[in-house]
Amino acid sequence: MRRNHLNRRDFVKIAAIGSAASLVTVPSLAFMEQIRKSDIGATFILWGYGSDALEPALSSISKLGFHSFETFGNVIEDWEEKRGGFKRIVDKYGVPIISAFCMTDILDPSKRKEELKKLSKWARLLKENGGKVIEYCAAGIDREKMKFDYHEHKKNMIDAMNEYAKAVVDQGLVCALHPHTGTPIETEEEVYFAMENVDTRYMKFGPDVGQLEKAGCDPIKIVKDFLPLVEHVHLKDYEGGDNGYLGYAPLGEGMVKLETILNLLEERRETMVGRIMFELDFDREIPTYRSGYGAAKDSRDYLEKLGYKFN
Repeated sequence: MRRNHLNRRDFVKIAAIGSAASLVTVPSLAFMEQIRKSDIGATFILWGYGSDALEPALSSISKLGFHSFETFGNVIEDWEEKRGGFKRIVDKYGVPIISAFCMTDILDPSKRKEELKKLSKWARLLKENGGKVIEYCAAGIDREKMKFDYHEHKKNMIDAMNEYAKAVVDQGLVCALHPHTGTPIETEEEVYFAMENVDTRYMKFGPDVGQLEKAGCDPIKIVKDFLPLVEHVHLKDYEGGDNGYLGYAPLGEGMVKLETILNLLEERRETMVGRIMFELDFDREIPTYRSGYGAAKDSRDYLEKLGYKFN
C-alpha cells in the first residue's frame, strides 16, 4: 500500500534538524524578529459557509490587513456562474485568493468519477482566479452510525486520494490533505495512516492545528513529523464547549500551543506554496458575544504581538 518516498522514521529524522529554540513557547524578541517571515491569510468561514458570506468576509479581511484568503470551491463556482464573476468581487476588496477548501468522497468507488469531475472543476476555477492550493478534505461521515474503521476502507481511501491529488497537480496546483473531525481522517492513527500511504508526489499536507487538537491528536508532533510535506496550514485555536465557535476560539484564547507551532514552521519550513491561514469556525445555532470582525481582529492582534505584520 505504501506509495510515498518518506516513511515515518524519515519524517522524524528530518524534523529533528534545526535549532531547539524553535520549540520554545515564548521566544526572545530578537528571535521573533528574525523568523517572522510569513504572510498570514484568513479563511472566510467565520462569516458563514455559503456564497452570501464571501463579500462580508472579504470586507473584514481586507480592513484587518490579512494578506490572502481562502473560500470553498463551490463558492467560487457559484460566484463565477451565478453572481457576476468571482474575480470581480475579489478585485473589489484587493485581497488575493490563495486556496480553496474542497471535499469529496473517498469511501465509495461508484462516486469517484463524479467527485473527480467536481474537484477538477473547482481546481480549474481556482487556478483561473490566481489561487495555488486545494486544501483537500475527505467528505464527512457519521462515524458512530457506520461504526467506521478505516482498516475496512483503506484501499478505497488511498486510491481515491491519490487520484484526486494527481488531478489537482495535473492542473498546476498543490493538493494538501486536511484532516478533519467527522471525516474518515480524524484520529491521530488515521492521519499517520493517510500521510504514510498516499503518494506524496501528489498529495501534500495542510494541517488544521485546531481540528487536530479537537480530535485528541498532538498537533505539534504531527506538524513536526510531516513538516517536509506541509504546504498550507489552518491556524486555529481550540477551547472546547458550546461557545458559538464549535469549541474553537480566537487565536491565543484556547489550548493549542500556537507559538510553538508557528516557531516550528518559521524555523524549519523555508517556503510553502500555500500560507498560514487564520481560521475560526462559525456556529449556525449558538450566538457569540463578538462579531466576526471582532474575533478576527483579536486574532490578528495576537499575531501582531508575536511579530507578524499586516497590510
